[in-house]
Amino acid sequence: MWWHSTDYLKRDGRQRGMLVHRGFWAHQVPRLMLWCRLRGHKPVVDGYGPTPPGTDAARWVVCDRCGVRPDPQGNLPVKHFDVGQPYNGKVYTPQFTQAMQALGSTTWGPGPWPDRPTGTLGGELVLGKTFGVFSAQLTIGAAGADHPVSGHMRVWPLGALYLHTEAFGTWLQRRLVPEGYESRVINVSIGEWTIRWKWWARENHWSRDDPWWMHGSISLDLVQALFGPKRYSYETVEGPVLGWIKMPEGDSHQVQLTLQRQRLGRPRLKRAKWAWSVDWETPNGGIPTKTNGRNRITGSAVSILDEAVETHTWDVLACALIARQLSDERAQYGYCAQSTEG
Repeated sequence: MWWHSTDYLKRDGRQRGMLVHRGFWAHQVPRLMLWCRLRGHKPVVDGYGPTPPGTDAARWVVCDRCGVRPDPQGNLPVKHFDVGQPYNGKVYTPQFTQAMQALGSTTWGPGPWPDRPTGTLGGELVLGKTFGVFSAQLTIGAAGADHPVSGHMRVWPLGALYLHTEAFGTWLQRRLVPEGYESRVINVSIGEWTIRWKWWARENHWSRDDPWWMHGSISLDLVQALFGPKRYSYETVEGPVLGWIKMPEGDSHQVQLTLQRQRLGRPRLKRAKWAWSVDWETPNGGIPTKTNGRNRITGSAVSILDEAVETHTWDVLACALIARQLSDERAQYGYCAQSTEG
């Protein structure tokens, strides 16, 4: 067993309000697997595919309890083995497997179980200001995830602790998330005057088809409760009118411009921030910002000053601002006019 750590403040620079930010790992930590050591491993077939039919697929052997794989794990014929079925076949020596591979065999059985399987434990420690007020999370990884079990706790402004396992916790992983490629999360967090929770939700995923109890939130913002959430709203004042975007490379594009009054405020409160915005779209298939006509922009919006509306020059100013915006994007992508299509 060996361990190492990294000081992220030295690597990335010291951040305001953060006293300690260090990552740590313990490698080749012996796995206990008490039940498997007493009763022996429980070999089952594991693998993936074909999903959809005709795509790649593979089958190997794994212990259904501890998740340890034989060495080698085996490469079983897909048409004869289903994922999850018990494996009662032969166990081959590594020398026999190597000989089969040398002869060009594409399938072979598993080798012996490792005598001393190990795993990795790791995490991060932060002392000082983090983000949010409070967050506690437990994640059970999917079958293809690097971390079978991980979690964290953040308390502002004290700090945060993140922990994860590699190889440890596969018993939970195989029973709680046996299928699919999406990890599951249990989380409670407080921030931005809102309490949020996730209960066995798919990580980084939300769907209308999810049950009501899987995601939820409670707002603690009394201003929002009384006057509604702050949001943008738009009212068309003039347009659409036609305009021309003339790019520095010599190409021109016709666009439709619509002058809108933009409001940022709460629906039940008169006080708000007002601004002018011009929404634009092009009917000719978009304006290219990458070489060979790729990445065509079909529309967006730009903000303009009050003076342009008062002097009735808002459309001219909008065209100039759109051209500058697209020109900056072309410069970012290394646009070459000679190779542009259309």
